[in-house]
Amino acid sequence: MADNTNFPAISRQVTELVLAGSSDHAEEAINDTAEQFGDLAVVAVLDTLEPQVAAMHLSAFDGGKLSLATLLISPKAWAESLAYFAAIWSDDMIEDEPEVLTESLFAHVHGVIFSSDEAERRAALIHEALSTDCGTTAFAVLFSTAIGEIIELANDIHSRGAHSSGQTTSDHDVIPLALEIARSDSDAWDRVLFEIFPDWQPGENQLRARSEEDDDDEVNHDYALARTTHDLLLRLRRQVPSKSVSTPKKGARPSLGEDIFA
Repeated sequence: MADNTNFPAISRQVTELVLAGSSDHAEEAINDTAEQFGDLAVVAVLDTLEPQVAAMHLSAFDGGKLSLATLLISPKAWAESLAYFAAIWSDDMIEDEPEVLTESLFAHVHGVIFSSDEAERRAALIHEALSTDCGTTAFAVLFSTAIGEIIELANDIHSRGAHSSGQTTSDHDVIPLALEIARSDSDAWDRVLFEIFPDWQPGENQLRARSEEDDDDEVNHDYALARTTHDLLLRLRRQVPSKSVSTPKKGARPSLGEDIFA
C-alpha cells in the first residue's frame, strides 16, 4: 500500500475532475489508484474527499453503471455524502418531477447497499446512513412510494419479527431494501418508520396512508398519517448542509448530526 503522503495529491486530482464534470476520468484515477496501491488505498482516498464531492461522483454512477468508488467507499463516508445528494434539487424540480428524483435516489441507495454480497458491509452502510437525519429522510422518501406495502410489512414485522416476515401483496422494489434494514438494524427500521409517520405512537394509534381527502386540521388521533413523497423530498432538500467545497480534508469529518431519537 502507498505511503499516506500520496493520498492528498490523489484526492485533489479526483476532486478537480469531479468538479470539472469529468466523473469518468475521476473513476479512472480511482481505478489507477487501486491497481498501483490496492483497494485499501482507494478507501483511504475516498475517506479524504469532501462529502459533497463524493456525492457528486457517486451520483454519476447510479443504476447499472459500475463504479469502484461505489464498491469501496466506507459506510461512514457514504452516509456523509448522502446528505448532499439532494443539493442540486430545486423546489420546482420537486414539484414538477418528484418521480424522477425519487427514482434517481433509489438507484443510488440500492446500488450502494446491494453492490456487495457481504451482509456485514450492507449492515454497516445501513447503520451509518440511518444514524443521520438526512439518511433517515432519504430512506423515508423511498418507502413513501409504497406506503401500503410498508404498512403491511411493518405490521407483519411487529407480529412475527423481521426474520420471519417478508410476505406482502406486492413485489415493489423497495421491499427488499426495507427488509434488509429491519433484519440488520431494528433501531434503524424504527427511525425510518417514525420519519414517515411522525405522529405514530406504538400501541396507541395505527399507521395509515394519507388520502387526498385528508384534512390536516382534523386528523383522527386513532391514526398516524404518512408524510407524502413530496413533503419528504422537500424535507430532504432542506436538510442539505450549508457548506462550500474546499480542498480535501486531512482529518476526520464532523458528524452530520445526532440520532433523531437520542
